[in-house]
Amino acid sequence: MSALHDPPTAHRRLKAGSLIDAQAPTGVDGFFQPRRAAFWLFVFFLANGVFSMVSNFYFGYRVVPTAVVLATLVWALYALPFLLFFRSLDLFEQHPPLGFAMAFAWGGFAACYLAIPVNSAVQSLSAKLIGPEFTKDWGPALAGPINEEILKLLGVILLVMIARTQFRTILSVVVLGAMIGLGFQIVEDLLYSVNTAIQFPYTNQVVPVGLMLLVRGVFSGLWSHALFTSVSAFGIGYFVTRRQKPLIQRTAVAAGAFALAWLMHFFWNSPWLQGVGGDGVVGVLVLCVVKGIPVLVAGYLIWRFAGREEGSQLRVVADHYIDDDLMTPEERDGLTSLRERRRLRRHMRKTHGRKAARILHRLQRAQLHMIRVCEENGAGIPAARAAQDVTALREDLGTATA
Repeated sequence: MSALHDPPTAHRRLKAGSLIDAQAPTGVDGFFQPRRAAFWLFVFFLANGVFSMVSNFYFGYRVVPTAVVLATLVWALYALPFLLFFRSLDLFEQHPPLGFAMAFAWGGFAACYLAIPVNSAVQSLSAKLIGPEFTKDWGPALAGPINEEILKLLGVILLVMIARTQFRTILSVVVLGAMIGLGFQIVEDLLYSVNTAIQFPYTNQVVPVGLMLLVRGVFSGLWSHALFTSVSAFGIGYFVTRRQKPLIQRTAVAAGAFALAWLMHFFWNSPWLQGVGGDGVVGVLVLCVVKGIPVLVAGYLIWRFAGREEGSQLRVVADHYIDDDLMTPEERDGLTSLRERRRLRRHMRKTHGRKAARILHRLQRAQLHMIRVCEENGAGIPAARAAQDVTALREDLGTATA
């Protein structure tokens, strides 16, 4: 499979009246694949993870019930904007909700469940071989990047093996990697909140949750597991979608992406630059920003490359299948990035009002859906139905802007 979709040469371009394309693609796999071993391996570890994590939270609830309920609510609300953001980045709407749910669940339950004993074993071994003082300072930097990044990436690989043809662009893999990292991040933050409440020297169960939200959510939430895993997932995405490239090159990119994710995680967990901002809350904030900005920049460059590749994929499919009566050249350019789509909606709101901007938003989503249907099924009956929705919304937009 090439990086850019290579549709069949014999095809019929989609117009308002188009009905069928005999050379249509065959569609894509779903994420429910009980005939594949990877699916049951995923289910096995996920079931064990759910049992383990629920047991841990139940124990915490018996000790600090208020903290458990409050932390669950706080971190669920914290995760919501990230979920919506990652979902919006999937321009083609390639993944159904089940795929995103499976990715989040793997990170939050399976990866966390596997990482806890492995991290403890690595730090225990380090204390015996090197010394407790070294392990106190460097233990998190040794255990976390190796174990956690491998376990999270295992979820990416399993999802790719389960729904093999779901992943047609690098960004489609990167987004699910981010979802796995976010699941790990949220459940880990929830565990830290509960454990802090249990060990808190006072009976107050609200303050520990607030402290964890401040430190792990506000100060370090942007440059954490969601970013690390999306970077390592980039390598898997390159390996899967660049099949025309030599195997050694694809393997090297995958290994390099994992190494970069490991380095970002190692740098964040290491004691380097400790005390650069002084003591107290301000010092913690300064340290997080100083260490976080390089990590965020590296992740941003990876995301930007994947996003541009996704936009190019979108344009190739649209140009191949869809005529200008359904999607003008200007609209094709505007659909290629989240930023450009938002810019067009802001301009529409300024010139014609909020109603027109909302209709434009619906039109953009309908056009993206039409492109996805064309890529999966060609310019056939499903695409013709999608074209009817686009035509109706275009008429509504014309009325709103008249």
